[in-house]
Amino acid sequence: MFSAGIVFFNQAIPHLFPAFFHCVDPTNNSPLECVIRRICRTTQGVECMLLCPVDMPIMILKSTNVVGWSAVSDDEVETILPMAAYALAKIHIHLVHSGFCYTARGGFCYTEGDIFDLCTDEGQRDDGVPTEGVEITCFNLDGSHYMIFTPSDPLLFVAVKDKDGIFQIADDELLEDPAIVRTIDEETEFNALVEEEIALFESLLGER
Repeated sequence: MFSAGIVFFNQAIPHLFPAFFHCVDPTNNSPLECVIRRICRTTQGVECMLLCPVDMPIMILKSTNVVGWSAVSDDEVETILPMAAYALAKIHIHLVHSGFCYTARGGFCYTEGDIFDLCTDEGQRDDGVPTEGVEITCFNLDGSHYMIFTPSDPLLFVAVKDKDGIFQIADDELLEDPAIVRTIDEETEFNALVEEEIALFESLLGER
């Protein structure tokens, strides 16, 4: 359910004044509104942008046993989307049929204690599902149990400028470019520092 050019970020975009980028999924012409997190260049000098969806990215997982969850196929997702939308609506969250991934719009807060590991029957993930996430809600349909969750790590897209000067979502191969890898690492470290500062501030306020 998450498309190519995505990771789970040399010049940073000022976070107080976010710039937005409108992506269109060429497979279904669905839009995805993103915030530009960083701008960088590949080792070949091609300009790229690191993007993060404005709305909360979600995935729908299916219970395989007491502790296991598996990714839902694209065909099955289409059949259960109405029930997923209803489950989200009950907690005042709106399902968005956005491009590249499904997103949800609405108020949803969680703490570090709400994050849990997603394990398969073999104890490892090899199906494209992030290893850590937060449950938003769950529902049952035709005897199966489903969970709607959001990855705990930011979902990031890499957009690259093509020969016509238009930014397009990059293929997975570009994510291996050393300059892109370095940019992603820098953003990861930045986010970790922000989380540490928030935790310190909350502890000083006696919230932890």
